[in-house]
Formats: sequence, structure tokens, C-alpha cells
Amino acid sequence: MKLYDKMKSLLTYFLIRINFLTIISVLFFAISCNTTEPPIIIPPPPVVKDTITVSVESFTHRSISIDVQCTINNVQSSIRIIRELNNVTATIAEYPILVKDTTITDDDNGTGLHLDTTYTYFAVRVDSLGQLKDTSNIVTQKTLAPTSHNYTWQEFTIGDAGFSNALYDVWGTDENNVWAVGTVMINDTAYGVLKWNGSEWMSEKRIGGLQSIYGFSRNDIWAVGGGVWKYDGNSWNSLTQQDAVFSSNIPYTSIWGTSSSNLYLGNAWGKIIQWDGTKAHVVKETGDYMIRDIYGITENFIIAVGRNNSFSKDIVLLFNGYVWQEITNLPINPEAPSSVIMFNSKEIFIAGNKIIFGSTNNWSVMPTTSNIYIDKIRGQSSNSLFAVGSFNEVMHYNGIDWHRYTEISTPTGGRLFGVISIGNKVFAVGHSVDVRAKLLIGSKN
Repeated sequence: MKLYDKMKSLLTYFLIRINFLTIISVLFFAISCNTTEPPIIIPPPPVVKDTITVSVESFTHRSISIDVQCTINNVQSSIRIIRELNNVTATIAEYPILVKDTTITDDDNGTGLHLDTTYTYFAVRVDSLGQLKDTSNIVTQKTLAPTSHNYTWQEFTIGDAGFSNALYDVWGTDENNVWAVGTVMINDTAYGVLKWNGSEWMSEKRIGGLQSIYGFSRNDIWAVGGGVWKYDGNSWNSLTQQDAVFSSNIPYTSIWGTSSSNLYLGNAWGKIIQWDGTKAHVVKETGDYMIRDIYGITENFIIAVGRNNSFSKDIVLLFNGYVWQEITNLPINPEAPSSVIMFNSKEIFIAGNKIIFGSTNNWSVMPTTSNIYIDKIRGQSSNSLFAVGSFNEVMHYNGIDWHRYTEISTPTGGRLFGVISIGNKVFAVGHSVDVRAKLLIGSKN
């Protein structure tokens, strides 16, 4: 090959090489210089999703009440409440999605939850095909443990000999501010109110014939019997003649309420009177029944118990927020019901010759070690209840069984009509064998 031809070929090679490198460089430069990032997509505004929220409303030794709220609007769905224990789940309730706010009380279908045990709860939405959808938060709660039966007792007797002294009810705000009502003759003067100040019982007010007492604070206490009285923190004032309904329905035998603007009074002739803070109204007439006790958990769930004046028939009434209706599905005749207390709609105690326990559709008779007639049952919680009655008997329920304090009973007579527990003390009142006013104070050890 000639030199000319060789140089021409070499030049052609270099030109091709240079063009290729130029093209590569231009492309690289173009790519490297294009720093424009993909456009940022602005997210839409936050969407408020349908939610289910659960919280613990209350608990006892046998049950846990769960409050359920939801904002879900899918009418084809339902809400299912699920309990979990030891990795085992169980459905405790299911209801239509249209119910936006409700309380579900779990007592394991009436058998009662385990004491001192932690349970877990949550809720889910179930669609029309039975599929589980939205899930709520998770809550846990431990049931109450059994309490101790171990109390020591002080005994007081007050009243002049030869007079029928008796105290019928007791109520207080704390261990050093307790009030007892009845009629006690002291130095030939009749007193209707005694007060415990932490160290002694003091005669307080010359009011006769009081039967029941209930209050809301140190400055808001009510007592009823032969009239209606209110304590304002300084003095007891009569409301009897200030309202025609009050004055025309004496004597009163029981009182309970949610506030001084929503009080219920039972009388000896089968009437229940409501005080709305301004005026009294007769809200229920049962006929010839003495309303022995009234108690509730809310203004829409109240129970009254009584017996007719010929002592031949008993009555148990439930107020559901609209009407008073008789409860007729008790397992046995209540046998002269005298007292009632409850902690939720599924833990109701009705006492008389027997103690009946349960809910409005599931009742049972509680075994006790005593056959006394019980006049009053009260307590701070479902695992610490006191029942008092004939022969100055006191019994305590610790969540498992009833215990009798035989060391303070008087088999030859006497009777306790009222009881209340406050803090670490319990106060019981009635009369002794020699018909003096009897007051017992039990202190937890």
C-alpha cells in the first residue's frame, strides 16, 4: 500500500474515532447537565377515617364494662367486641353499626370473670360478608382481688333507759364525718341526728322520726322520715312544708339520688317521689307497699324494693329512665326485700331473708352462713360488701364468700338497720338488746 493510501486510511480512522467520542461526550454532557427532578406530587389533604374506640368504663371483681364509640357510617356492618385471655379470644357482644356509643359489660355470660385477672379487649367492624375490617385500639383491665375479712370492732350504746332508742340509717363523707339518724333520748331530750367526728358520737339535731339519710358532700346531706330535711354545712333545714307533695306523702322510709336536683324518696304507702331541685313529683304508686330501699347506678338505672303493709307480698321495681316496671323473673320470692345495691347492670344485690345476686335477666341465690333477716346491704365495691340485720349480725362479702362476725352478734335480741363502709372503716347502727341505740365501728386490720 502506498504511503498516501496509508495516511488516508489513518486519517479516516481518526475522524471516525473523534466523531464517536464527540457524540458520546455530548450525550454525557446533556445527561449530566439535566438536573431537573421529577415533579413533586402534592398529597391530598388528610382524610378523617372511620374509627372505633374502646375504653374501660368500670370494673369489679366479676365484670369489666367497656365503653365503645365509633364514627363508622357503613350501615351494612356491625361492631364485634372481643375479649382475649391467655391467647384465647371470645366474642362478648355484637351489635348494629348504627349504635354509635354504648357500654358493654362482660361478666362471661353470668358466670363471672376470674378475680385478680387481667383481660384484654378490642373491637372490630364486621362487613355484610362476615369479613373483619377496621380494628379499634386495645385496652387491658385487671379485675378486683378478694378483700380481707379481718376487722376489729368498737361498740357504743347511747340513750336513756326505758325509752325505745333506735338508729335506722347511717351515711358519711369520710371516716371522721359520719351521720346517723333515728330517735335517741339523751337526758330526756330526743335527738334525731348523731354525728361521729372521729373520736366520739355527738348529739346533733332535735329531729324526731328520721328513717333514712343520703348525701353528696359535707354541705349537701338529706334526711327523711316524718319530714324532709337538708343539711347545708351549717344547719338542718326542713323542706317539708315548702312543697305540698313533700308534706302530703309522709312518712318517708328511703332516699337515694344522683344529685340534689335528682332525688328519689320512697314512703310507707308505696309511693316514689322525685325531687328535681325545685319541686317534688309523685313518679310511681305501687299500692299498699312500703318502699324499704332505693339505689341506682345512673339516673336511668334505679331499683326500689318493698313489701306490702300486710307483709304478704314483695315488690322489686326497675326504673329505666322512662318508666318504673316490676321485675318478675327472680329465681325465688325475694322474701321481704329490704335493701338493694348495685355496681353495674349485671351486679345487683337484693337482700332480705335471702341475698339474690345477678342482673335483670340472670339471677341466683347467694349462699351465706347465716339465716338472719338482712335490713341493709352496702359497700364500696363488689368485693367488699357489708350486710346487717337481726341479732346485731354483721356479715362481710370479700368477693368469694360471706363471713359472720359472731363476736359482736347478740343471739338474744337487738337489731342493726343501717350500715356504710368508708375508707378502712365500717359503721353500723341499730338498737341493743336493752333498746338503747347501738353503734358499731369496724376497722380494717
